[in-house]
Amino acid sequence: MKLLLDTADVGRIAQLMPFMPIDGVTTNPTILSKESDDPKATIDELKKLMNGKMIHAQTTAYDSHGMFEQAKTLTEYIGSNFYIKIPMTMQGLAAIEKCKAEGLNVTVTAIFTPMQALLAAKLGADFVAPYVDRLDNITSDGASVVGEIVNILENYCYDTEVLAASFKNVQQVYNVASVGTHAVTVNADLCQKLIFHPFTDKSIEDFDFDWRVKYGDKQITDFFKK
Repeated sequence: MKLLLDTADVGRIAQLMPFMPIDGVTTNPTILSKESDDPKATIDELKKLMNGKMIHAQTTAYDSHGMFEQAKTLTEYIGSNFYIKIPMTMQGLAAIEKCKAEGLNVTVTAIFTPMQALLAAKLGADFVAPYVDRLDNITSDGASVVGEIVNILENYCYDTEVLAASFKNVQQVYNVASVGTHAVTVNADLCQKLIFHPFTDKSIEDFDFDWRVKYGDKQITDFFKK
């Protein structure tokens, strides 16, 4: 399962990259408007941090031609690791077809049903991004929808991958992982919580305490020094 960061906060990304197995970063107009004063400068920083890993950024145009032109411009600037995020609309569907005809990478976003995902896959989308927490908030079951999308794409042998998005807690991430999602994108804080368990911390504290009681400040390698 691919793990992406759903943020444009370059400081937080830089903090996590040396430790977490990050496969890329996703943004959208809301994220950029909240976390960036200069989208171009932020994209430049993301290019450096990702070093060839995936960068997903969303079109701000609403018509298919505008989406297509923005996809070309951003791909030329960022490179072959760039994925244009196109919303699931009628204009978006037309834009997907244009982009794929030109060999551009496409992530279709704002997915809420398996049929939406199927249409995007039929047009050649590389990723479809169902919104898990938003589905949960309308008394739907986000993880179940993700599982249905995974199954329907496998049934028709599409190469499109499911990039689950919109999470509020680790349980939701676990739930979509359990139904076979190909990728998730999470914010920086949630990403860090993926490794947390109180017994892990307690175990490490116990190891340290027991060692120091017996050997003080010595490290294990000190016993092997000549």
